[in-house]
Amino acid sequence: MNFYVVLALLSALCMASSGIIARYSGLGAAELTFYRLFVGAFCLALLLLARGQLKVLTHKPDWHVWLNGVLLASFMLCFLQAIQTISLANAIMLVYLAPPLTSLAAHWLFHEKLNLASSLCIVFAMLGFAMLQQFQLDLALTPAQLPGFGYGLLSLLAYSAFLLLNRKPDPAQSLYQRTFYQLAIGALCVLPFWQDAALPASADLPWILLAGIFPGFLAILWTLTALQHLPTRVYGTLAYIEPVAVILAGWLLFQENLSLLQISGVLLILACGIAQTLFARPSQKA
Repeated sequence: MNFYVVLALLSALCMASSGIIARYSGLGAAELTFYRLFVGAFCLALLLLARGQLKVLTHKPDWHVWLNGVLLASFMLCFLQAIQTISLANAIMLVYLAPPLTSLAAHWLFHEKLNLASSLCIVFAMLGFAMLQQFQLDLALTPAQLPGFGYGLLSLLAYSAFLLLNRKPDPAQSLYQRTFYQLAIGALCVLPFWQDAALPASADLPWILLAGIFPGFLAILWTLTALQHLPTRVYGTLAYIEPVAVILAGWLLFQENLSLLQISGVLLILACGIAQTLFARPSQKA
């Protein structure tokens, strides 16, 4: 189990790198998302080619994989649309309701029972996330903000559905095949939203490769691997490491202030992740 916990943590860190890459590269949101998914799929194909396993991609994906590809692109694009009319804090708050919502759904759908201890870990992880946001939420709805909150809710639902469908995949579909097609289908879904698409400038190529390798290829592959082997409640709690990494990156790389409240939130999320892992270990099969 410890191996898959490490994979979940690494996937969260790779996901967090997308914000750093976006900030340094200056690439447009849709453009960066497309390259993140497209180059990620290309990297996975190269890995399979090097291992002599490229033939696994000849197996047609089932409808779950197609739907997951659409959900992957939808959750990213809806989040980007949400921040056009609502604050970043509100948009992130909505998206990060996905882990507890997914854990609750898994409780009913997959009989992954939530006991008091694991439920408290989720609640305190959410509290730690709110502390990272410094409780700066503007919940006063105005007509102009309604579309943004609508997109935020769609992003939340798409992310939750993506996690749930990948929790119980079809055994006939291999991990590499599912990952490749979800990335590729997601890239195709993003392409229509990229206006004035053109070949990238040579100066952008390093950032494109970084986006495809880390928040694309590695993040999605490790996410799908961890989801297959960890209880949903454990993965959902560990997912809060991503905003922790974003906050710490802002402090280390961009000289952003880190308040005592945010430091407390970081420590609380880390403690919840450790506790959730320890609580789940006795019932987890090796």
